[in-house]
Amino acid sequence: MNHPMHPAPAAHPLLALLLGFLPGAGHAYLRKFGRMVLYGLLFWGPSALLLLIAATGSMDGEFLVFALFPMLVWGVSMIDLLVTALSAPAAPSHAFEPGPMDGSGIPSARLVPTMAAERQREKTAAILLAFVPGLGHMYLGLMQRGAAFLVSFAGLGVFVVFVAIVMDTPVFLLFLLLLPVLWIYAMFDAVHLVQRKQAGEPLVDRSLFEELEGHFASGRKNKMAAAALSFLPGAGHLYLGLQKRGLQLMGLFLVSIYLMDSLRMTLFLFLLPLVWLYAFFDAIQQHGRSQRGELADVPVLTELSAYNRWIGAALIAVGAFFLADRFVMPLAAEHAPRLYALYQTVRYNLPAAATAFLLLAFGLRMLLGRPNPPAAMPLHEAPDAMRRTEPLG
Repeated sequence: MNHPMHPAPAAHPLLALLLGFLPGAGHAYLRKFGRMVLYGLLFWGPSALLLLIAATGSMDGEFLVFALFPMLVWGVSMIDLLVTALSAPAAPSHAFEPGPMDGSGIPSARLVPTMAAERQREKTAAILLAFVPGLGHMYLGLMQRGAAFLVSFAGLGVFVVFVAIVMDTPVFLLFLLLLPVLWIYAMFDAVHLVQRKQAGEPLVDRSLFEELEGHFASGRKNKMAAAALSFLPGAGHLYLGLQKRGLQLMGLFLVSIYLMDSLRMTLFLFLLPLVWLYAFFDAIQQHGRSQRGELADVPVLTELSAYNRWIGAALIAVGAFFLADRFVMPLAAEHAPRLYALYQTVRYNLPAAATAFLLLAFGLRMLLGRPNPPAAMPLHEAPDAMRRTEPLG
């Protein structure tokens, strides 16, 4: 008995693009088996060869250049998959509407195309193009907004990589973590705008910078903006107007990165996540206080002013150390080899000595210092028993 052939279900472009992150899988989902084999062999073959070479320990500079080939194949595969998904014909969508009367006086019905398929195609195309920040906005006709997202995303990535290479500071690459934040925001912004367009609302082509300028001029503080800016410790506090608190947190974070990289002080490796988490959640808490009118720019380290002389002496000592390390010691290596060998020993043990000194100093300060009186609890955070006042007499 012959069974009727059912048409294959329409492929979903978003699922195809997600599968495309594995070269060949997205084309297999779209039933492009020739391209699946081509991109699969060109990507997975060299990748397996590179892993085998790396496992044998014979990786050198030439093979590192060869590693760029799979990355190039992956990029071409994603572009080809995006074009294929966008050029696929949309599934037809029709609806019944009353037609003319027939000879018996009974109204007929006829199929007419609806706008649902065209709306879904427009939404899918905008979401697919939004995987590259700004392209989804350009597809909707918002050229200024799309160009702002595209330039910001590409410019930030190039700037961070350029500074990290020029300054020979790989830790600076941590700022690349801002790129996923901008990428996700651009994608959801494109989805929100296409929904507004399909709802009949007019779209205004305002760049991201113009929108931020208008938001700052209005004086309103957005909680999500404060949280997003707090991915760089202190930036969220500066957005809320807490200059002293924000500069202290940002300075502490950046100085910790610098000392960890230049002096190999691993103590600051544990300090970085503490500063980051404290700054992130403190910015959210400070936004809540600003909504209640209780915002106060209180520094995080309130006792630093009492130790200005000690801090100044420490900065002078660090500056003198770097001057000696860069200018004096290279001369000593030629004219006083014993002094230079002694200096190298001291320099090698300096990070451990500095870490031990800091731990001892903080321990003695906590052991011998006066206990601070408990801070007054705000009225809205006090328990109900503390809010009630006892009647007199």
